[in-house]
Amino acid sequence: MAKFSKEGIFEMTNKSLGLISGDDAINASVLKAVDRLNDLSIETLSGTLSSVNGSASRFLSEHDLVVFQLSEQKDADIVGSLRRQVGSKCTLLALSNKDISLSAARALKKSGVDEILPFPIGQEELNEQIERLTADMSLLPAIYNPQTEHLGQVISVCPARGGIGASTLAVNLADQLQGHTGIFKKKKKNKVAIVDLDLQFGTVATALDLTPSNGLLRMAQGGVTPDHTFLQQSMVQHVSGLDVLTAPEEFMPLDALTREQVHALIENLRQEYDYVVIDLPRALVEWLGAVVKATDRMLMVSDSTVSSVRQACRLIDFFAKERLEPPVEMVVGHEAKPTFRSGHHVEAKKALGRDLKYWLPFDVRNAKHARDRGQLLSQTSSSCALSKAIRTMGRKIMDESLLNANVRVGKIA
Repeated sequence: MAKFSKEGIFEMTNKSLGLISGDDAINASVLKAVDRLNDLSIETLSGTLSSVNGSASRFLSEHDLVVFQLSEQKDADIVGSLRRQVGSKCTLLALSNKDISLSAARALKKSGVDEILPFPIGQEELNEQIERLTADMSLLPAIYNPQTEHLGQVISVCPARGGIGASTLAVNLADQLQGHTGIFKKKKKNKVAIVDLDLQFGTVATALDLTPSNGLLRMAQGGVTPDHTFLQQSMVQHVSGLDVLTAPEEFMPLDALTREQVHALIENLRQEYDYVVIDLPRALVEWLGAVVKATDRMLMVSDSTVSSVRQACRLIDFFAKERLEPPVEMVVGHEAKPTFRSGHHVEAKKALGRDLKYWLPFDVRNAKHARDRGQLLSQTSSSCALSKAIRTMGRKIMDESLLNANVRVGKIA
């Protein structure tokens, strides 16, 4: 067990935790959690982020995990400033003893807070969260330097119901994100990967007429933490230029993968590719949190029927309750974009709390034609309505990505 020293720091161990709090109950709970972990030391500061602001940057730079008591609305601004000073090496866990709004939670996540938990919280749950957040350190890449390290955009495609065309969208959107250029569209601007995480019923390999790779199965069976070498051995290249990590041909349980493995997989992929498109299963499994947390853009595919909109609302609410809150963008499948929105479209937008951003027309003939031949829509029916809609979506995503990148490097005021 860890032992408290006279200086207010636990005796030297492998990893360190910093605690910023003026709440005795929070202090006691965090200390109990640390006491169970033999390889974790702790340093404490009494107060809030704003009151210790002079020491906060030093605190973040010296500790693997910093737990702080969420106290003020300007905490998000302080975190953002600290992140700019010290980078992303330190993980931040906020404990809130007050109800916070969804918009406030989003602002905190956007500023650089990795996890937000309510307090009081069960001791066992807090123990598990601190253990998970410190364990994740060994899976993260080195400090991110935007000038020297490549970080691609992760796009998750999430179906609100079965048969809505989510996999068709994932495969063909990945193709469009390559940024075809030239007279014959042979040149590619972007390096793109597609990952089929529907481990049991994934159809990406079939849709592209590829022999399934057993990379994910080997990863699960051997407890492998995926790295660059694993990707080289497991990715299958399609004639279009897409690199594909398929679902295994052999049946495997959805929970065979761990959150840590999936996290490492995505982080390695985003260092290799400009875009990583992930086809998600309909089931809610433990490792899904690692995907959602890494997602830069989640495309939730639904139709505008009441039952499907309710399912989409349930998924969004689930993510919010789990404090994941991905940037969800709604895709309306099996319906062309109307010139004028009807009443049920307005009600759907209101229930979802977001716009119906993309529309994919119902084009079963061309979709089936491509799928049966194991080809992309751009190969079989590039001029059909569905292909045009996905091509427009891809261009809009690439334009928005470029705009955001320019803002980040200060090219646009």
